[in-house]
Amino acid sequence: MLTTFDEFTCHQVVSTFDHPDTSDRAWTEKLWCNIHDTKGELVLATGFGIYPNRNVLDGYGCVNIGNRKQYNMRISRVLRPKIDEISLGPLSYEVVEPYRKIRIIMGENKYGFSYDLEFLGTMDPGEEEPQFGRSRGRLYMNTCRYAQLGRVRGWVIVEGRKYDIDEANYYAQRDHSWGIRMGTGAAEQGVQAPDHEKFTAMMINWLTIQFNEWGLYCYLIEKNDGTVQYLGGSVVERIGGKKAPVPITAVDHQYEYHPGTQRMKAGNVVFTCKDGRKIELAMKELTTMYLRGGAYVGYKGFRHGTWMGEYWEDGETWNIGDESVANDVHGLDDTVVEVRCGVETGYGIIENMIFAPFDRYGFKQWGFKPA
Repeated sequence: MLTTFDEFTCHQVVSTFDHPDTSDRAWTEKLWCNIHDTKGELVLATGFGIYPNRNVLDGYGCVNIGNRKQYNMRISRVLRPKIDEISLGPLSYEVVEPYRKIRIIMGENKYGFSYDLEFLGTMDPGEEEPQFGRSRGRLYMNTCRYAQLGRVRGWVIVEGRKYDIDEANYYAQRDHSWGIRMGTGAAEQGVQAPDHEKFTAMMINWLTIQFNEWGLYCYLIEKNDGTVQYLGGSVVERIGGKKAPVPITAVDHQYEYHPGTQRMKAGNVVFTCKDGRKIELAMKELTTMYLRGGAYVGYKGFRHGTWMGEYWEDGETWNIGDESVANDVHGLDDTVVEVRCGVETGYGIIENMIFAPFDRYGFKQWGFKPA
């Protein structure tokens, strides 16, 4: 079947763009964007998943106000025939200018929030090394990703109050990944073990940080014994700069968590770069976006990529100012941080997941339960 994409001269297989070159049901394309202010008053996350071998497109929007209330909406629709439209219900995503301008809209809905935002790319996008994994001879992970830092403008409305989003006071980060991805859809039946069986005794840490003229992103998977299973990321500068991204080659971290939890509170990190530089960052939490509201690690029985019929939506409001609620909805979180590097102050997010045991921080069991 021909789609809009087939008009462009970017084919790489002898086929059309209505399906990938593999029939693996785990083939996934993901889009994610996070925006936040510098005071901890507002953080927003939104994202999309395209699953051509499941015939599913899903997405979500979440807004956290003052670390008191978080508003969530999750949506799913049948992918075909509108395979070349990243829109479902009130939520849509449009590439206006590649790596420069992305428009994301959440129209009015019964969950009490809406937005119209333009992500403005300011830093060079950074391409990560592909991730690849097999278990008992079977491929369960083969993905690639790029991340980009920027600013944002537009507006957000929550329960009738309008927040004007401007480039001076709001930061943004986004990523785009594709490939065979674990943890999508309902668990497969008749196989020996689930596809996340290898995710024990490790810490997964992904962060994006930006200053006025430069930024960095880093993805670290560290095993309980201290060995690095995966490390990808770079130091980047503003678009149009003369320097290419500089790879990060080592990470030394000391994180602090809220008492009795695995929710991030603060941290000190030293990044070693390929050019010999060492970058020392001191981070402290401003607020947190609980991505379980977007169904990361699953919520209320729904997992990304699950067939929910022609159209489905769900959502709620969480009172996350209550510590017990925050602990309950903790899973994959975007912890918004203020960052100091020498005399510079920057901002960004850190995602930190512990698959216990992880002795360095005293964690003997998982701090969340996947749905």
